Amino acid sequence: MMISRSQKIRLGIFITVSLAILFIAIAVLSVDRFLQKRDIYYVAYHDISISGLDVGSAVKYLGITVGSVQDIEIDPEDINRIIIKVGIKKGTPIRNDVRADISTISITGIKLIELRGGTNEAPLLKPGEFIQTGTSFADEISGKAEVIADKIELLLNNLLVITQDNNRQRLNQLLEESAGTMAQLNTMLSTNKTGIASSLKNIDSLTHYLAATSQSMQVTMAALENVATSDTLLMTLRNITKIVGKLTEADIYTLVERLNASAENANQIMIEMDNLIRYNRSKINQTLDDLNETARALNNAARQIDENPAILLGGSEPHNPPDKKLEKR
Repeated sequence: MMISRSQKIRLGIFITVSLAILFIAIAVLSVDRFLQKRDIYYVAYHDISISGLDVGSAVKYLGITVGSVQDIEIDPEDINRIIIKVGIKKGTPIRNDVRADISTISITGIKLIELRGGTNEAPLLKPGEFIQTGTSFADEISGKAEVIADKIELLLNNLLVITQDNNRQRLNQLLEESAGTMAQLNTMLSTNKTGIASSLKNIDSLTHYLAATSQSMQVTMAALENVATSDTLLMTLRNITKIVGKLTEADIYTLVERLNASAENANQIMIEMDNLIRYNRSKINQTLDDLNETARALNNAARQIDENPAILLGGSEPHNPPDKKLEKR
């Protein structure tokens, strides 16, 4: 099938428009990066490998991306010195005690420059100056490797000391003694299995008893605390304090003298009452007899009224009246 001229024209227009849109998108995404104002600083690493760090690598400050690597070159005056040019977002406060470490992003191996440290009291670093050099990932690994190597060497030396002839004999003797001790211990446990089980049961019972006692003590302490913090106890203590204060302020000796005088007066009154009763005993007895006679009379009258209520209206009827005697004749 032959492609017509119009189809070729349409295909060319489509490719041209697509490329134009792609270039415009790239320009829009990159314009901010290229037009953004940045402060230029330098970092110099001496005898430190920067493998994996390239132009465009990120520059972060405590985990925040603040710039990128602009250029990497070898110092022409010292071939062991690598100078890295970094562009930092304008206005980023870089103190002169900040250090630049070469870090690695997790397991990807991508390198970046991590700015760390710095204090608020330190002066700001001017653009164009050098940032202090920190450590690199290789330095950290090599440092840890040296520490691990030292520990392995120490371990091997200790193993060599332990495996010497005299130490081996002592170790064997110690193992034989330990085996004998374990056998004796096993025999003792087998012999006293019943007693040990009984002791464990007693300990378990004692533990439960102690737990119950502890709970009771907690309840008691809570009750005592409630009583100690109650308003009634506080009021009682205040009243006792007031009474003690009043007793302290009062004249105790005068109070005792007054109480003695009152007791003497009461005794004198009792003596006078006793004498009065003794002198008027006969009169009192006569009065009591009269009262008894009056009571008997009242009792008799009440009985008569109870038997004949007509007495209250017409008086009592005489015994054997003369008229009734004549009627009988």
